[in-house]
Amino acid sequence: MKSFTSLVLALIVTITATAGEIKFVKDLTWSQIKAKAARENKMIFFDAYATWCGPCKYLEEDIYTNDKVAAYYNANYINVKFDMEDGEGVQLAKEFAIKAYPTLLFFSPQGKIVHKSVGALEAAPFINLGKDAQNPLKQYYSLKAKARSNSLSDADFATWAALAEKLDDTDKASIIATYLQSKTDLLANAAIAKIVLNYTDRLTNNQLAYLYGNQPKIAQLMQWNEDKVSTVLFGILFREALSVYDESKNNLDSFSNYIKKYDPKKEDYAVKDLLLRIALFIDKDASKSTSLILSYLDDPKKPVSIEAIAGWLMDYASSFEKEHFQLIADHLTSFKIRVIDQDKEYWLWLMQMFCYGKTGNEEQAKVFAKKAFQHPRLPLEYKTVLKENFELSDEAITGAKK
Repeated sequence: MKSFTSLVLALIVTITATAGEIKFVKDLTWSQIKAKAARENKMIFFDAYATWCGPCKYLEEDIYTNDKVAAYYNANYINVKFDMEDGEGVQLAKEFAIKAYPTLLFFSPQGKIVHKSVGALEAAPFINLGKDAQNPLKQYYSLKAKARSNSLSDADFATWAALAEKLDDTDKASIIATYLQSKTDLLANAAIAKIVLNYTDRLTNNQLAYLYGNQPKIAQLMQWNEDKVSTVLFGILFREALSVYDESKNNLDSFSNYIKKYDPKKEDYAVKDLLLRIALFIDKDASKSTSLILSYLDDPKKPVSIEAIAGWLMDYASSFEKEHFQLIADHLTSFKIRVIDQDKEYWLWLMQMFCYGKTGNEEQAKVFAKKAFQHPRLPLEYKTVLKENFELSDEAITGAKK
């Protein structure tokens, strides 16, 4: 027979080994888990994962083994994990409309879903997520029910809309549209403006015209500068113009006329962007897309800024191959800065840096990274990125000049 001391030591070892981990219930069906939660009057934390998911493994190895995380979740939840691609998880993935991993679900003791989050979190935010799931004022599905019944304040509705956007809730558009119908002024306060500008999928012509006619008010409410207001509104306008474009007939007139109605100065830019998207995503023709970019660089009648062209290239880079980047890099060697590019010449060098980087020519990429780095108007955030990626410093470049 083991001595009392040995038994105590064995018990301590066992406790030590498990104290720092979330205890997940195993070998029970979802129905049995819900019954257990009802009996114990305890909420359920549900980790919907996939075996190949990197962030899921991060949670498993680094977060679920955190002492504070384990203590909180073990005290407040019945914790369960389901592989969404195996066994009962396959059906549950359909039932809960799981689209990404990890999806973290929270249920009331009665088995009703109350909160949801997508993606991995560090320890402190993960604990806060569990606390939010217990707070009716922060529970996603509680907020959604109130949003649907139009019983939230504007600020709380904006909170729900932000969560709905993050979670890609398919009901978001209809709930927001209904909410906006009850508002006589889309810019009555910052909360409503935030919903309209950041989370609304569709606007009426009158609503869009109202926003374009009140840009100073938007800037004031959102604390944005003039360029930010213009950029956000154009993004909304472009989306609305796409809805009137007849892809089957490839008739650009309806699209361009819609843009011209609200923002005539950006009509040509919008059409060029649309043509590039058609070539890339409908025709799936990277060579045609490359030719379009080269033609945009050479267009003397309706020039588009080098900043805009660089933005397209970087945004759509995944659709191009090494050979296309090389063609563009070669073409840029003879590009002449125009009036519309004044004070933003660094975009030419950033574009050259990007193209050479994509072709594997790191030496040439660094040459143009240095040129852009030295430009006096290069935004600080770009400068920081160049420093980190090319090991640049103000001192080294100043010394090289001397």
